[in-house]
Amino acid sequence: MSPAQTETSPPRQETLCLAYFSVGQFSCLALSCDTARMLVTINSGINSCGLFIASFYGMMSVIRIFCQLECSMAYSAQPYDEFAAHYDQIFESWEASILRQATVLSEILRHECGDRGRIRVLDCACGIGTQSIGLAMKGFEVEGCDISPGAVQRARLEASKRGLSVPFSVANMLTLTTIERSSFDAVICIDNSLPHLESDDQLFQAAQQARSKLRAGGSFLGSIRDYDRFVVERPTTQGPSFYSDIDGRRIVFQIWDWQDERRYRFHLYITRGTGSEWDTFHFTSTYRAVLRCELADILIQAGFTNIRWRLPSETGFYQPIFIAAA
Repeated sequence: MSPAQTETSPPRQETLCLAYFSVGQFSCLALSCDTARMLVTINSGINSCGLFIASFYGMMSVIRIFCQLECSMAYSAQPYDEFAAHYDQIFESWEASILRQATVLSEILRHECGDRGRIRVLDCACGIGTQSIGLAMKGFEVEGCDISPGAVQRARLEASKRGLSVPFSVANMLTLTTIERSSFDAVICIDNSLPHLESDDQLFQAAQQARSKLRAGGSFLGSIRDYDRFVVERPTTQGPSFYSDIDGRRIVFQIWDWQDERRYRFHLYITRGTGSEWDTFHFTSTYRAVLRCELADILIQAGFTNIRWRLPSETGFYQPIFIAAA
């Protein structure tokens, strides 16, 4: 499971319309206009402690200071367990996204796996079940696993709500030996999960583990962000996106804090309107920008063949998808 990119417009660093941040007992509301000047109000509890006007880039520096402050306080927590309760809120409609993603992935899987009856799929980074549930609804025989117990618990609940029989278990993509079944027709790892891994050695290990769960000729499918473009553009923000549903209004906003040429600290803020109040959930993680050619080389080293990439312009999916044959 990864929140690195939702099905919205790509990250951008030129404009910002509105963002609300909460760090510990501090909150920050930022507004901008076409002249790219910001009005920032910082409040601590009830008492206002400052009001100033800054340029856009000055504003981003302030935001990063707050992000670093919160990271120093909460980085040791289990972020994905807590995030599982909020993950669906990053989409305008999670239900629509489940179906939209399943439509694209099912077409690719059926093309790659051929006419084999019910296709068996292992989702090795299932999160709360976005892809697993959608594929099960499309008639695939799916098993899901994730490193986060909280995400697995939520996935089980969501599958049960829909009357689906999908086994979910806690497992690390680096050690899929804990999954009893093997000889899957396909293993999938969608939504930028692989760039969580810190080194090429770990990517190689994950690829080997995926291959070990496939039948001969089976397919490994995954998606990552378009890092070939992003390492050049080095985006620092995505959003804000404004959504509204029966539970109220919400704002979803991301900050990418680049630590070096390839690694960035990712901050996701989900701010929900609850009556007259606004509550903010913050999630943070670190990603490594992996180029498509680099990942393809690692897949080849792990024993995969016929590596192909299908880009969003071709599939309509929101990230580039790789396909590799075992």
